[in-house]
Amino acid sequence: MRYLKNKGILIVIIAYVIFTLLISKYNNIFYTNIINPIFWAVVLIYLIWDIRNSHIRFKTNKKYIIYMAIILFVKTCIYFYLGAVLGFSKNPYNTNILPVLKNIVIQILPAISIEMARYVVETRNKNNRPLLIITTILLILSQIRYNTLIETYSKKEDFFRYVCSSLIPLISSETLCTYLMIKGGYALTLIYKISNILPSLILPILPDLDWFSSGTMEILSPLTVYIIYKYSEKIDSRERKQTIYTKFSYLFTFAFCLTLICFMLGMFKYEPISILSNSMKPTYSRGDVIIFEKLDDEELENIQKGQIIIYTTGEKYIAHRVINVIDQDNSVLYQTKGDNNNSPDIHLVKKEQIQGIYVFHIKYLGFPSIWLYDYFRR
Repeated sequence: MRYLKNKGILIVIIAYVIFTLLISKYNNIFYTNIINPIFWAVVLIYLIWDIRNSHIRFKTNKKYIIYMAIILFVKTCIYFYLGAVLGFSKNPYNTNILPVLKNIVIQILPAISIEMARYVVETRNKNNRPLLIITTILLILSQIRYNTLIETYSKKEDFFRYVCSSLIPLISSETLCTYLMIKGGYALTLIYKISNILPSLILPILPDLDWFSSGTMEILSPLTVYIIYKYSEKIDSRERKQTIYTKFSYLFTFAFCLTLICFMLGMFKYEPISILSNSMKPTYSRGDVIIFEKLDDEELENIQKGQIIIYTTGEKYIAHRVINVIDQDNSVLYQTKGDNNNSPDIHLVKKEQIQGIYVFHIKYLGFPSIWLYDYFRR
């Protein structure tokens, strides 16, 4: 510790993490709205005073800031494109002026203080990578919602959702910010942080993404930023000459990952689902993934006996074969049956229940999602 400069800020953050853990069993609005902003405001004032007395200069890298502006623009376009596909919903926050200002203080003020603390530690302890790792871990711990973590821990599915939609994105974001701080300085990380927070506070409508979609986007977004910056470093480095193959591999990897994400989110005409039962054996079995083609209104009219359709009952997807097409009261109903079942399905299928028709399947690919499903249903 004697080689560690500016130990005070780290000690304060450690004390704050311990205090947060101690009161985590209380879902205290007063703590969230008053104590937390005041704490980070005091930290910010201390850091500004310390920086002025120490004559620390804020380093900036204009090229990296331009890269960040482009990345954030593309991310925003993708975000609202998902909204155009999946729909929009009203912002849960009040977007009037006073509530917006209040939420800015509650959420953006701590973000500024956190990035300032990260900058001071990084600037005063250059090349001390273990310390930067410890600082990053402390900053992650200082932002975890421990009351939510404790509440959801006993509920497997809720806990899994919290980890995927909040905890892993937080770890990804904070790790990226430490990397960006080293490369581009305080301004770069602050632009990244505020751009992620501000839209949800001021926009009246937001894309209606479920926890999986939003969590996936928030996990992959820092990873994408990291890949782009690492790629730009290699381009600028005179010691590492880029081959056409290397450039192509980066672009191909990025395009493949983006396409895979869109495919998994059901944004294309074809969509995958995992099979939970052996009702269609030997055509396909439990643990297989089937790819089905979505149908428009005109294509729904052409469903014939013998085709395998994917339809919904409540929130459940079923993929069974059509064994009879029935005209009833000026509407068409479909009788279905699993190839491995002894009798037809109890209920007839309406057109509005049908999601698509079977195209092909991939063996065993669905087992990971099935294991998770079984785990949460124990």
